[in-house]
Amino acid sequence: MSLYKVNLLPPKLQREGVIDVRRLVLILAAILPVVLLLGCCLLFRVNYSVINNELAETRAQAAALSPALSRLEGVVRERAELEETIEECEEISRKHISWSGVLEDLGRAAPIDLWLTGLNIANKDDAVSKTAPGRGQEESTVYTRPNQLAVRGVSRSLPSIGIFIRKLIELPYFEEVKLVKVNAVNEGMEFEITARVKDES
Repeated sequence: MSLYKVNLLPPKLQREGVIDVRRLVLILAAILPVVLLLGCCLLFRVNYSVINNELAETRAQAAALSPALSRLEGVVRERAELEETIEECEEISRKHISWSGVLEDLGRAAPIDLWLTGLNIANKDDAVSKTAPGRGQEESTVYTRPNQLAVRGVSRSLPSIGIFIRKLIELPYFEEVKLVKVNAVNEGMEFEITARVKDES
């Protein structure tokens, strides 16, 4: 027995299996921008949420590291101050002279008929007033190294003064040893000698 299919739809709707491509394209053209827009909004919202979470995590890490950073900055400052102090100490050490040893050598250099009556140790160099960068002149001159020795004394004879000058020249401390003045007095010959202290820097 054969079966018959009866289609009661109007003729326009009786076409089976036929796709209206034009209508489908129009529908897709209308829906696609909306879908793309919704997709972009969703993607933006997801990215925004991820970025917010990362930013919150970064801020939390920064807050946790802040005390350690403050301690590190304090250590860096302290190290800089210590290095500056060490540099000043080294500068003082470079400028240091054992004046007790110098005075002993002066006593040994003096002939038997010559004695010293005065001694002046000072810095007579015009370059002493040089100021270290970022510091005042008063601070820079606190550690100024003496560079001139002035000796006054009395000798029984003029040759003894010459011997004393020669021995001063032979000492490792001085250069430019000069006889500034000599006068006859009751005790003999009064004299003054200056000597420039060698720069050991």
